[in-house]
Amino acid sequence: MKKLHIALLLIAAIGIASVVSMYGSTTQYVSFNEAQAIYRDNPSKTVHIFCNLNKSKEIEYDPQKNAEKLVFYAVDSLGVESKVIFNGTIPPQFQQIEKLVLEGHAIENAFFAEKVLTKCPSKYEETQASEQSAVIPKQ
Repeated sequence: MKKLHIALLLIAAIGIASVVSMYGSTTQYVSFNEAQAIYRDNPSKTVHIFCNLNKSKEIEYDPQKNAEKLVFYAVDSLGVESKVIFNGTIPPQFQQIEKLVLEGHAIENAFFAEKVLTKCPSKYEETQASEQSAVIPKQ
């Protein structure tokens, strides 16, 4: 074999190995039910769940007992509700948030979030309103 062929094979092998290694370490967006199945098969795998905060259920937060413990209920994109337990810094204005991305593990009947990523809808509503008011109608 020529040196060029060997070099091309080596480059292809490195490319395939890097794609395979990245695929194994990526997190995926799943439902609460899928997160439980993933945890049973691979307890160390972290998953992401895109969900809505269930405002009709009580949010448990007592800063006198534990300022870094938050318990709430969320509904995933398939309509499945789960109790969420988060130990960490509480996101600002948490009760006004609607959509969340939870990162963590589903263990038994609860989702243990390592991270809670939030988007405040009012931030985007103001932007959309200002964009609509900037449009000049045709005459």
